[in-house]
Amino acid sequence: MGVIESGNLTGLGAPQGVAVEREFGEFVGTRFCLAMNAGSHALHACAVAANLSAGSEFVVPAFTYGASAMGPALQGATPVFCDVLPTTYNLDPASVEERITERTRAIVVVHLHGMPADMDAITAIAERHGLTIIEDFAQAQGSTYHGRNVGTFGLCSATSLNATKNLPAGEGGFFVTDDEQSEVVARRLRYLGEDMLGSEPSEGREYWSWALGWNYRLPEIPAAIARSQLRRLPAYNERARENAGILTDGLSEVPGIVPPMEPEGCRSVYYAYRIRVDADELGWSRTPGELRDRLVRALQAEGLRAGLWQHHPLPAQPAFRRRLQPWHPSNDAEPLTAWDPGEFPIASQVADETLLLGAGTAPWAAQSNQLAHRYVEAVARVVDAIDELARAELDPIPRTTA
Repeated sequence: MGVIESGNLTGLGAPQGVAVEREFGEFVGTRFCLAMNAGSHALHACAVAANLSAGSEFVVPAFTYGASAMGPALQGATPVFCDVLPTTYNLDPASVEERITERTRAIVVVHLHGMPADMDAITAIAERHGLTIIEDFAQAQGSTYHGRNVGTFGLCSATSLNATKNLPAGEGGFFVTDDEQSEVVARRLRYLGEDMLGSEPSEGREYWSWALGWNYRLPEIPAAIARSQLRRLPAYNERARENAGILTDGLSEVPGIVPPMEPEGCRSVYYAYRIRVDADELGWSRTPGELRDRLVRALQAEGLRAGLWQHHPLPAQPAFRRRLQPWHPSNDAEPLTAWDPGEFPIASQVADETLLLGAGTAPWAAQSNQLAHRYVEAVARVVDAIDELARAELDPIPRTTA
């Protein structure tokens, strides 16, 4: 209401936008923080700050959200996908090193579902090859790696304020960095190439564009919401961790269910809770994907929020199997290049054999401990009825053919 009564809804240079930049920068621990109207736009700013362009390559996990690869790709850089680890679902450092070529300029590190990636190994690879690190911590605000906040290891980093995140404000994002030049690059990209920072848009504006830019401003209302949510974020994250602990302790005793692993020194905020279904342990003779889909349907019938997220690895998707450009009817007939699931065996396994417990509209950060216990009971009950599940007539989960 204060925003509405102020009459200032624009965000850039306005009090809520300026304040939330200061407060989130202090929370993460970076010198600079710029508020933007989407996490994907903050990722685009990271790509520009890292000077990615046509002819360069960047390594990115094969299993993540499409935005992790699209920001740099929209700058003309080519994504080179690496496989992920079967325990954390984050990028596999060994696979990263295998993908590096003379054209590689950056590694996009995604802290998937709030679980910190192996930053010691990744930093060593980047230093060995002279590469820039960009962090995507859209799902990991408040996660730490050996006591240090994720988002502070790379040249620059991006996070999201989307309504499903641990820090939700509807839509929005932050670009954070300790590098002064990167801050200037992102600031000018954010608003049509102008140096718009710390002053009212209607006062002191020079209307001087230093370079091409977009309109990535964060409006005042989501900035105000983000400020309020930021004060609650530590408590939200603690609740998510408590619930994840209940789930992991209980599901570790359920045959055929493999909970996520939190490596030593990592502190996940469990934006999402992903489990793997071991078809061999359950004696399932059909495809693992069919078992996983049947479990999802059965859990939904039990009243659980269970489902999939990313049905295919990114290299399977049309956006990355034809020329990297926005879609237009004139290029729709262009044939898709082939992709080999065997090149990304773990990412392919994750897409086929895992599911999420909970939902973005009902995050574990906002649920009771009692509900987490009920989830464990329901999963155990469904797995115990595996023979009945094999005979049941259940609608398959719709998936586009890769």
